[in-house]
Amino acid sequence: MRPLNLREVAEALRTALPVSLTGEEQVRGVTTDSRTVQPGDLFFALRGERTDGHHYLQEVFAKGAVAAVVEYLPIGAEGFPLLRVPSTLQALGTLAHHYRATMPDLIVVGITGSTGKTSTRAMVATAIEAGFPSAVHSSPGNFNTEIGVPLTIFGLEPYHRVLVQEMAMRGRGQIAYLADIARPQIGVITQIGWSHIEMLGSRQAIAEAKSELLKALPADGLAILPRDDRFYEFLREQAPCPVLTFGRSPDSDACLVQTRLAPHSTTGLIRLKKTLLDQSDMLDVELELPYLGEHLLMNATIALLVAAVLGVDPYRAARALETVQLPEMRMAIQPQPGGWTLINDAYNANPDSMRAALQVLLYQAPAQRRIAILGDMKELGPYSMRLHWQLGRWLATQPIDYLILVGTDVLWTAAAAKEGGYPPQRVLHFENPLSAGEWLWRNVQKGDWVLLKGSRAIGLERLMSVKV
Repeated sequence: MRPLNLREVAEALRTALPVSLTGEEQVRGVTTDSRTVQPGDLFFALRGERTDGHHYLQEVFAKGAVAAVVEYLPIGAEGFPLLRVPSTLQALGTLAHHYRATMPDLIVVGITGSTGKTSTRAMVATAIEAGFPSAVHSSPGNFNTEIGVPLTIFGLEPYHRVLVQEMAMRGRGQIAYLADIARPQIGVITQIGWSHIEMLGSRQAIAEAKSELLKALPADGLAILPRDDRFYEFLREQAPCPVLTFGRSPDSDACLVQTRLAPHSTTGLIRLKKTLLDQSDMLDVELELPYLGEHLLMNATIALLVAAVLGVDPYRAARALETVQLPEMRMAIQPQPGGWTLINDAYNANPDSMRAALQVLLYQAPAQRRIAILGDMKELGPYSMRLHWQLGRWLATQPIDYLILVGTDVLWTAAAAKEGGYPPQRVLHFENPLSAGEWLWRNVQKGDWVLLKGSRAIGLERLMSVKV
């Protein structure tokens, strides 16, 4: 972070400086977590459902915080250097907006969508880095909310030329808020699926909420859209700027034309249109991802397209993607001491990502036996029963040896699988991951491949902590 003095901070937040400060004090970092405070940090005391940052002011100043942004004055904090604001959460976004505005030459790539945001963000950053060495910053982990996006922006240094920012949402107006802070010039929508339909009510409403990213783009910006998506035409209409596309359609500017699935990698041939590269003919680029999953190749197609737009040589970008590191619990292949293999894709789940992960277990894993351990898919609202049921009917036709279900909504999956002819003795239901873990450790065998896939609320990865 480029240091800011406290006078600049106070002016950006439209609040008064404490009389104990001169305003020349330097802010060298911003944090909302009292555990991570470093000397020179500015601490934002956020209030949440489970904790209140105002309770930790003594701790943060003992660690060297230069000041804290607060909503009220706690007992015993009268002597601390505090900046009072009506909302610390809003103030965090306001200061991030100000900091972003001090970098007018920064290129920001905003990424949203119902599935694949995080993996796509990692791949886009990796591909761009091939042409902008040590000059690309991207949102770490799941820093994609009204807290995470500002914190990512505060991580920008003067030498950064590109920011790749993931943007999540739970309802209308949230992506618009994040886009106002980050000011992207390039907007990527990966897909319009079922995630968050509980709050928005329909996939059309989801498309409308995701399109807030497009509406925030400048007229000389660029929208990158999924050509095969049923909402493509709607999304295209929302973009106030030129549009490029990706997909399997030959009309796509970046087209995934071939795939090859191997036990330890996934290979694809991606065709880039000649108009994209200002050359006389199309360009075919082959890349081999060190992960399993045909769906990841579409994310890589997006990454190559964004990199090409920014002038990165597609072949160099492809070579970089062959070493990409995806975040934890995203299609992580983890060999186990007993000779079996875990596919840990337990970070989250929705109907689209669930099918994609199961395809890997079914058709790419060199397994003796295939065991699917699946948790509830949350935030589906009134569609939950139908979508869990559809999953079960599809699973009934697939060569899975054991179907292990964890949670409550997956009871519909179990019922549908049995009705569809799946052997009932090979369908097991557990209320929590620990119980499922006990079954797994007693029954897993050498040569088995086990998939973990469920919504974050289920925490399926906890079953790996069980030892029998």
